Amino acid sequence: MSSLVNLAYTPIEQAYLPVLVMLVVAIGFYSFSMIVSPLLGKNKPNEAKLEPYECGIPTVGTARIQVFVRFYLVALLFLLFDMEVVYIVIWALAMTHPANAMEPGFVAYSMILMLIFLGVVLVGLIYEWKKGALDWN
Repeated sequence: MSSLVNLAYTPIEQAYLPVLVMLVVAIGFYSFSMIVSPLLGKNKPNEAKLEPYECGIPTVGTARIQVFVRFYLVALLFLLFDMEVVYIVIWALAMTHPANAMEPGFVAYSMILMLIFLGVVLVGLIYEWKKGALDWN
């Protein structure tokens, strides 16, 4: 039983040591790649390599075209509501976990929090709907 207690209360330095090691490895790999790549790589620019696309299709016109703002707005709304669905799935998995279900008051508390969260998301959806962000006309 004492070994379980020791695992639950580890010092913060020991708990974050793997994160620090991974950060040092990542920064080291990045630095090594950025220094060695220009030294080993071939640099022979030609007209085809300087084209915006290297897929074999000749470019037509300019790359500076007007894109409708509604596209970005819908994309952002999709990301927002997609993250909401991910949050709800994680919440549902936590609700069905036996250890959490046995905790007194956990189910009621988390249901109240989820209803508040869904209420805020619903208010945001109604606001976007009233503003016309979902209309494509």
